[in-house]
Amino acid sequence: MTGMTPREFVLDEGGDARLETVMELSPRWRELAHAGERSRAVVLVPGELLRSPWLEAEVETQVSLVVARGLPQISADGLTAELWLLSDAGPARKLLCWTLDNEADNNGEAALLVTLPLAEGQRYALELRCGPGPQGIPDADWLAVIEWVVGRFDRVPLLRARTHAAWRLENELAHFSGSYDAAFYANRQNPAAVARPEAAPLRELPAQASERPAPDLAIWDERLRDLAPQPAENAFHYAHRLLRHLLPVPAPDFAARLRMLQERRPGQPLRMLSLCAGNAAVERSLLERADVPVRLCLVDVNPALLERAANGMPACVEVDRVLGNVDQVGPDLGEFDVVNITSGLHHLVELERVLAGIAATLAPEGEFWLIGEQIGRNGNRLWPDAAEAADAVFCAWPEQKRRNAGTGQVDARIPKQDFSRACFEGIRSQDIEGLLGRYFLPVDVHVRDCFLWRLVDPAYAGNFDLADPADLALVRDATRAEALHWLEGGRGTSVNGVWRSKRDVLRAPPLPRD
Repeated sequence: MTGMTPREFVLDEGGDARLETVMELSPRWRELAHAGERSRAVVLVPGELLRSPWLEAEVETQVSLVVARGLPQISADGLTAELWLLSDAGPARKLLCWTLDNEADNNGEAALLVTLPLAEGQRYALELRCGPGPQGIPDADWLAVIEWVVGRFDRVPLLRARTHAAWRLENELAHFSGSYDAAFYANRQNPAAVARPEAAPLRELPAQASERPAPDLAIWDERLRDLAPQPAENAFHYAHRLLRHLLPVPAPDFAARLRMLQERRPGQPLRMLSLCAGNAAVERSLLERADVPVRLCLVDVNPALLERAANGMPACVEVDRVLGNVDQVGPDLGEFDVVNITSGLHHLVELERVLAGIAATLAPEGEFWLIGEQIGRNGNRLWPDAAEAADAVFCAWPEQKRRNAGTGQVDARIPKQDFSRACFEGIRSQDIEGLLGRYFLPVDVHVRDCFLWRLVDPAYAGNFDLADPADLALVRDATRAEALHWLEGGRGTSVNGVWRSKRDVLRAPPLPRD
């Protein structure tokens, strides 16, 4: 929109960065011929600077910067690069200063990622200044600025990929125009191919619409019809029951899977390992519904919870309790048909070791289960787009619905504190999805809940009386907002899933010979 301060910046040739120079240098934008990889950069000499346009700070605005020597050799004392912050609120501040010299390999390339100390909505600009080294010798000091982008932390990878887009496209076209003529691709060539004069002419790709058409959500009224709260059901469980009906793709039926696995071991109990077991309330419920014999090994660091967990198990379950840190788990515990973690993996630090250990403990065709596991942003935080959607709902609530049970205060917005700072809550939760793929193959994976849990968690769930039609409407509207956000690209933060060890492929039947 005209007149609005931009929130993002990408340094690019012909862009809106301001260059202040002390000498003529042609060309300013150049390929670094002396670099091991092809790179494009703008070159600065001591006394020169690049200034970004004025920007508006977002939540957790970051700067990604890549610089290098602009020549194979610069002066003996090197050069300095400084990042300065300009603000309406006061004088310019130097944020960073670093020295490039001739000692470092890879052209002295330095990559920095910095979160700016700015409040949301604050107006600011950035300057990148080039100076001589400590001895003030400017001879042959060229600073190559390869990349400089500014934006919200979760958009920085996209902004980096947009850098030098026209130059990259030119290189891409040049490379692939001839690459498929190489001998490596000979089996893909069609020597009998001839030109087709009757072929339709090339046409331009239509311009992308600025907005996608809104989905037809009329079906949701029918799906929510007559879904009244159940006795003793709180706002959290009611909202998530509604969500299951709005988005009716079922999560794995773990009790049914227990019965299926038991059929493979007639006359023998299933071997089940529960890690981060706590009081094992979810496991107890599953085992009661499955009603199959199970030899259950519970592992937790809390002896009192292990005692409570064992006392509540059904009679068909034989319990073995192990006290210890799950970060140290390994195959020494034995072999299991099922390994389960309920809302516990996001508390663990040594995820690689734990997941490798679980994969090694699974019996052939055994299953690894995650139930209610948090795979969202570290520290139990919402992703920025989810936080915006959640605040749009939350801020419209009356004050009494926004009173935080933990603090007693009325929250203006959803709190954004990082719980992993002081404990292990969500310490590496955003790493979990990627790491699962290193050790396991997915069988049935269900990811939901972008932000709904945060609106009806223990901080606020007690504020709602589900016998009150007004409160009922607030919970239903919040659930609709969650479902729509998920449909439109929101990232789920809670997973219920089943995986098998990659090692199972060693027992798979061979493929037919080519």
